[in-house]
Amino acid sequence: MDLFDFQGVVNLEESAGLQIEVGIADYRDVETWPALPDLTAGTENADYVDVGTEVFGMATGTKFYKFQGSLEKNAFNSNLVGPRGAKSFENTLTVIRNAVNKDLTGWLRANRNRPLVVAFRPLGESQWVFLGYEGLWAEVDEGQMDIPGEIAGEKMTMFTVRSIFHPPIYIDAIPFTEAV
Repeated sequence: MDLFDFQGVVNLEESAGLQIEVGIADYRDVETWPALPDLTAGTENADYVDVGTEVFGMATGTKFYKFQGSLEKNAFNSNLVGPRGAKSFENTLTVIRNAVNKDLTGWLRANRNRPLVVAFRPLGESQWVFLGYEGLWAEVDEGQMDIPGEIAGEKMTMFTVRSIFHPPIYIDAIPFTEAV
């Protein structure tokens, strides 16, 4: 892997935040994975994490499902962790929905131990960022439902998805229609 200059590009739309829609698929429904970037063939820094027009090959009748969080609540964090010479990434996506109901409770129950692939988009961006890859699925790491006592309190259902090893990978599209 070569080192490339990074002088930064001034982007006037570098607002924080994530778009409210999250894509979630069962890891076992992915039959073919987007090819990861070749770490020896990059010509610029983005080449190491951008798979562009690559696609997820889904099993017949399967797709990514939409989950809608609340605006200004969803958050993403990626940390480089590990000892010298053995660094890896630990990624966490927190999704919050300002509601507590039987559908959200049922979703948490049904998916608490399911291997997943999860995709989201930063605010104002067109590419999806996905967590989970072949042999290294993402999973719900934490979940919480909260109904505060005060009438002005913030009711919410929250879950955190965690993935390891790969950094967040960028892709142009994820399949929201059933594969045939």
